[in-house]
Amino acid sequence: MKIRLFALLFATALPAFAQTTERWDIPLDPRDWRLIAENRSGRLTERIYVAPGESEYFWNEKLVIGHQRLSFSPDDYLTGFLDFLSDQCRPYKVTPLKQEPTSVFLQWTGDCRITGPQFEYRRVEVAKDGVHIIAYASKTQRLSEAKRQAWLGILREAKLKPE
Repeated sequence: MKIRLFALLFATALPAFAQTTERWDIPLDPRDWRLIAENRSGRLTERIYVAPGESEYFWNEKLVIGHQRLSFSPDDYLTGFLDFLSDQCRPYKVTPLKQEPTSVFLQWTGDCRITGPQFEYRRVEVAKDGVHIIAYASKTQRLSEAKRQAWLGILREAKLKPE
């Protein structure tokens, strides 16, 4: 009886573990963005949201929100991220937009092996509970300059909610 009660309690608690609250307060555009993937690996959690009608592998726009429960500098994060781009997206070009001791904001374009040509804004913020990442990506042939500037503003204005 105790085992069944524990199993029932554990099963009802799983949804609480599976979906944690987003730390980013971000004013998205009015489309119905939907969570299509939540990847967890060790201390890293990454959620991928796509625009309506798109999927994890077939997307034109996506939003990635990540959290690494280890604290390290934005420079350390960038070293690993640039290694990833070098392996997956050649050629690529990175343009820093802002760099401070606890944050980095950049844009990059590249021809990635799996997704093809894409553009991305990526913002990295170091907080007490680890490193937080927010990124907006688009297929390069689908992103107008007006939309690019709108997303630049959205990501610049995004704030981390208190812990």
